[in-house]
Amino acid sequence: MERREFIMSATGSLAMVSKRAKASMLRTLSLYAPTRYVFVADKMSNFISVVDLESGKKVDSLDFGIRPHVFEIARDDAMLAVSSPEASQICLFNLKTRETTRMKLPAPAYQIFFVPQSRLLAIGMRDRVGMIDYEKFTLKVFNRRFDSVHRDTTLNSYYFLLFSSFSQSFWVLDEERPHIFHKNGQDAADSRWKEISFAKRVQTARGFDVGIASPEDYLLAFNTEDGNQGLVYFPETDKLLSTGPMRTTQNTYKPLLMPYIDAYTRNVIFGNKEGTLVHFDLENGYDKPERFSVDFSPRVIRSGWLESTWVLGGDKAIMFQSFRDPADRKVFRFAAEVTNVWVTGDSKTALVTIDEGYPQIIPYDIRSREQLKPIPIPGVAMANLIRMGSNNSICY
Repeated sequence: MERREFIMSATGSLAMVSKRAKASMLRTLSLYAPTRYVFVADKMSNFISVVDLESGKKVDSLDFGIRPHVFEIARDDAMLAVSSPEASQICLFNLKTRETTRMKLPAPAYQIFFVPQSRLLAIGMRDRVGMIDYEKFTLKVFNRRFDSVHRDTTLNSYYFLLFSSFSQSFWVLDEERPHIFHKNGQDAADSRWKEISFAKRVQTARGFDVGIASPEDYLLAFNTEDGNQGLVYFPETDKLLSTGPMRTTQNTYKPLLMPYIDAYTRNVIFGNKEGTLVHFDLENGYDKPERFSVDFSPRVIRSGWLESTWVLGGDKAIMFQSFRDPADRKVFRFAAEVTNVWVTGDSKTALVTIDEGYPQIIPYDIRSREQLKPIPIPGVAMANLIRMGSNNSICY
């Protein structure tokens, strides 16, 4: 072999070794950096892209063989959980060791909640709820099923799970009747549920839709299934507050947004897709909520910058507004709908995904209310859910 051919051959071999070494390094790279790595689910495929906020580069793609319609990351541990209504399993991925454990479930999972300072996570499956110990990889399923005789498909559920993470309380909203069921996660699987009826207190022909619970059982915020009003319930005192009628049209499917409770449990916000917002200030005159409107169709409610500002993402717009003054607001317009908003753990940055255009994360500085440089996500068809190991909200 001539010298030139030998050098070219050796260079090619070194390049192959370098590529293999790089691939091996990626497979062993720890992805546990709660304030650094952002995980973005692709709505159109199985992939979850991992983006480094410091470098603005995509560092990895995770594929668990199911579409990540639901995924969460523990706030105080290196564990990621992925599930989908299309599969009766949950994938648990250790961000440090990159080990994946698959657990079979009796039904597909629709909701996941990590329990702080533990190795537990609560799950809401299609027709029942349970608790997973991911240190031992065991599953406890509570025996009561929340299903309906009117079921006509295997996909949809007839209840919605609210979970108080610190107290480990399950609160189940019945979709067909105005009833709530309550149980502690440490209770035995066959123990009796407490049932609370609102039939005489809430005017609705059906039951309840989506909602959120504060971490310590202080309050629940949820919507009526008919989309007409939002409710705030204080379990300890049995006090119930209502937004009053909010529906102004009959042709909008699920017009009310997921309610929002801020990190300090001082503000509760309801909204609908027509742009009507209702704000309960739990420190000052919460019996008379503040009502105001926006000129776009909202989808997602969040808050940030030490809970001084709330963030409203919607169809072709995102808005930043002061809690104290509804007129103190700034709106950014674009040509697509906001699919998700994540507020970083320091509460200073909102990370936004939209459903059209080049797949990217659009960051906004909440303090200055200015857009920052977008972060591209190559290899993604449509950026959807965003998660990090740290966040500013109890509402994930």
